[in-house]
Amino acid sequence: MTASRTLQRAIGIGMLVVTVGLYWLIAKACDLASPQLKWFVIPAMLAFALFVLARSFCRDVKKYVDATHAYARRDIDVAALPPTFRFITHDMTLQQVIDRLGPASRVVELALRHRDGDTEHFKAHEYDLPYNAAVVVMPQRPFEAEDKIRAVYMRKAPADDWLSVES
Repeated sequence: MTASRTLQRAIGIGMLVVTVGLYWLIAKACDLASPQLKWFVIPAMLAFALFVLARSFCRDVKKYVDATHAYARRDIDVAALPPTFRFITHDMTLQQVIDRLGPASRVVELALRHRDGDTEHFKAHEYDLPYNAAVVVMPQRPFEAEDKIRAVYMRKAPADDWLSVES
């Protein structure tokens, strides 16, 4: 696990502890004001927390959808890639990419559902970029270092407004 991932998890745990403490304080304040008020405020706060959690889960699921479409189209949009990744072509092997860029930040397994109902599973090598953006390099089957590159996708950084529809 990279240092940035460890830091993200530590911050997430810290935020959870602070949120639980805040809920506890609000529950105590509601008890002092009116015991019936607590039964309105606490469920409303929990509903909002569940909304934020569900939104985060949906974002994690949706972040690879466009990468699977690029895999299906065998697409390498060189113009959309950062300059350090523009050398990648369909004629290169995964090993050549690794030799030039180093090992990927993570290797993820993705699935592409075909129109006939069949599902194709494939591996994608994800290179992290600043601001939570990433370049996803997808080799051809059987996904070994000697296999040619099938598709490359540039995942942009998420929108600043975490409640926006486009994020």
